[in-house]
Amino acid sequence: MKSLISRFRWPMYGLIAMTLSLVFVLASTISAFAFTLLKISSDPYTNTTSQHATEVEPDTFAFGSTIVSAFQVGRFFNGGASDIGFATSTNGGKSWTAGFLPGTTVNSTPPGPYLRASDASVAFDAKHKVWLISYLGIKNPSGPVDVDVSRSTDGGLTWSPPVVVNASGHFNDKNWTACD
Repeated sequence: MKSLISRFRWPMYGLIAMTLSLVFVLASTISAFAFTLLKISSDPYTNTTSQHATEVEPDTFAFGSTIVSAFQVGRFFNGGASDIGFATSTNGGKSWTAGFLPGTTVNSTPPGPYLRASDASVAFDAKHKVWLISYLGIKNPSGPVDVDVSRSTDGGLTWSPPVVVNASGHFNDKNWTACD
């Protein structure tokens, strides 16, 4: 009588060979799709009141080969950020231009009227070829906030100082921007 090992030796060799071939095929397939992470922006703010090296809560919109992302930079523990950042690609993500909106907060260049900014939202007006970033301008963390909009007419590469579109005196929250 044959031992259990000798009876299943060849099927076991086949199973091991099949498993190893699958591992090699999967490993080569995964390496074919390897990619490198690309850092497109970095928090430059060093004010003592916010968290450093933070860029959070992004919103991104794409039209054609142009991609525009907006996000909070230098996040405060209790809400808002030191500024609103942007990153724009005009070639489908192959390269990026990054910066920070002008005139938003006391930390931006040039300085703006707000202590903090929050909740960036990106939209594109295809009819007029204008990119928009709206955000909340926070004068006081416990008080009312304004809704502001900055615009770009050069494909999202440079941005205008903000225009206040809602200063109702309420605590506006979670603004969203759309173009029709």
